[in-house]
Amino acid sequence: MTRERILAEATRLFEANGYKGISMREIAAACHISKPGLYYHFKDKEDLFLAILRENLNQLEQVVRAAAQSTTNTREIVLAVAAAIFTLPAEYRAVIRLASQEMSHLGEGARRDFGLLYREKFLRPLEVILAEGVQRGVLREVDPGQALWLLLGMMYPFLSSSGDRRLMGVEETAALITQTFFDGMGVRP
Repeated sequence: MTRERILAEATRLFEANGYKGISMREIAAACHISKPGLYYHFKDKEDLFLAILRENLNQLEQVVRAAAQSTTNTREIVLAVAAAIFTLPAEYRAVIRLASQEMSHLGEGARRDFGLLYREKFLRPLEVILAEGVQRGVLREVDPGQALWLLLGMMYPFLSSSGDRRLMGVEETAALITQTFFDGMGVRP
């Protein structure tokens, strides 16, 4: 149970203070464990940060997999992915944003390895879904990777736990993003 508590508390602290703004001593104190107890679970701050990113990436992978298994309709899959991501707990959504903002503080090898994992578990499956949409004639002839970045760019502002999403609910936001994406990327009659 301690490892899960550490991950949850460290996520909150990294989100609030950034990677550079928090120390292992402060994380240990917030978790009510000793520094050696913290180091028992994680070799250093980078290891802890990467564990948080991997944990959240596994959640995103499950979201995409579940959506892709629910239907073959590209639009419905994209809507399901967006809605599921927006309904994740705030700390999961915030970690997506935190990863992009704080990766530069990690070592080159860690950045490269996590980048490959992120691509394999999250980006590539979404790209395949969009490529299938192009093949089915639902999306215009466009590079699926570029289309993916356009879609994620629309979703990004809603991933912060502190983002103001009071204007619309989760379903409405996901539907608006999906509609805007498909209106722009869809095949014209």
